Amino acid sequence: MGPEVFVGAGPSDTTGARSPRRVGVRPVRGRWPAVVSVLGVVLVIGVIAALVPDPGAAPAPQSSDGIGVAPADAYSSSSFCSAGTGTAASGTIELTNWTPHPVSGVMTTVAPASGSTSAPTVRQAVTVPPLGRAALNPAAGLPAGSTASSLVFAGGGVVADQVVAGPSGWSTAPCASQTSPQWAFAGGSTSAGNALSLSLFNPAATEAVVNVTFVADDKLITPPQYQGLVVPAGQVLEENVGDFVQGDTTIATLVTAQAGSVVSTEFQQWSSGATGGVSLRLGSPALSTTWRLAQTTTMPQSTVAVYLANLGTMPVNATISFGLSSGSVTPRQVVVPAISVVAFSASGSPGLPQQTPYSVTVTSSAPIVVGRSVEAPPGSTPPVWGSSSATVTVADRWLVPGPGVSGAPPVTGATGATADSLAVANPGPSVAAVAVTPLGSSRSVAMFTVPPGQVVVLGPKQVGGPAALNVTATQPVNVEEDSGPTGAPGVVSSTGFPFVG
Repeated sequence: MGPEVFVGAGPSDTTGARSPRRVGVRPVRGRWPAVVSVLGVVLVIGVIAALVPDPGAAPAPQSSDGIGVAPADAYSSSSFCSAGTGTAASGTIELTNWTPHPVSGVMTTVAPASGSTSAPTVRQAVTVPPLGRAALNPAAGLPAGSTASSLVFAGGGVVADQVVAGPSGWSTAPCASQTSPQWAFAGGSTSAGNALSLSLFNPAATEAVVNVTFVADDKLITPPQYQGLVVPAGQVLEENVGDFVQGDTTIATLVTAQAGSVVSTEFQQWSSGATGGVSLRLGSPALSTTWRLAQTTTMPQSTVAVYLANLGTMPVNATISFGLSSGSVTPRQVVVPAISVVAFSASGSPGLPQQTPYSVTVTSSAPIVVGRSVEAPPGSTPPVWGSSSATVTVADRWLVPGPGVSGAPPVTGATGATADSLAVANPGPSVAAVAVTPLGSSRSVAMFTVPPGQVVVLGPKQVGGPAALNVTATQPVNVEEDSGPTGAPGVVSSTGFPFVG
């Protein structure tokens, strides 16, 4: 029997979302039934391909973080998922459709080319049920290792995210809704026991030419092999950062396209003795003077670091502000020298709360990029480490996918994945009234207000499980979902998708 792909809808679960139905390749007897089966698959893909333009032509919703929910009446929309995990982790692409009608499209997945061998490619039709979700195995039919997928839909309303898992742990990350000529990352390590890989995916029909530079040890590293690097049309390159930046615990990465545009992610493997974790992060498509993390929680003996990377030639003054559910904390002032990465220790900074969630806002005198890492206390349930990118976008409506799809098999290593909390931070000057509703349901699990500069965090009794959530507010807010099982809050966390366009 061939590989199974979860693309359809089954009976509705208690959240209102529809469980995917199992669509497999069944064995048939004789030559002609097999030919008819193959022709049927080709016909379905051909019909959808005629309705959906090439990925390079699909209008992408514009968001400061490179992600977003395209309007339901969009002519077409795209998602780009790249996971340079090698054989260290396997992954699933999860699709969420907030519209009341099914949305069809085509997923094209490619593996890195090997030597003179052309890149292996698989193309398949997909359908996401109305107000439902679907899980896809991007590696089906491809050699073991890294993959990159472009999904093009005949309409809007669908978002894609990734779950990757391996022996060291698991992680989630949104798939990009757009390509960009620039991607930046703050925080990364190639010290002993750690491995960092950079993925460069070009889903367009023309080649891209990129430069990759790193900031480590307060210096700019520009490997000649990464300058004028050609990323062929429709292909993905996977680069080992440790080949050129060795033994460094705090690395920033900048990808800049000379021609064309790409999608870039980083995959970090982290270890500490017998325990560890992994992190898949979508880069930030632009530097900014404002960055946000809706929820940060420091546990006793945990290590929480916020990375501020200055890729410019002049020092930058940064202010780190904190929002609690009540009370206030004095902001911290940080100077980030030129061409450097500063790690602000939230767990080691006197006066910051312990075991109490708070939001973080970083404002700076010049554009920078910001990220965060969390190491759980000793003896915690694995995984004990994870990292995430800070965000820029605020919006009055968000779609927050849960860490799994009901009815689909879990990613190995992420069994029992569930949402542990949902944070809503209000950076505005007035009170925000917020409603949180499961996808496909008319009943809110919570309705509350968030005062200016504060954060409200819902626990597992309100948001637990794999269900996708709609978050609406009377003014722009920032959201973050924390998932388990993990050793501490923030080890596996992800932002939602803002509604744009």
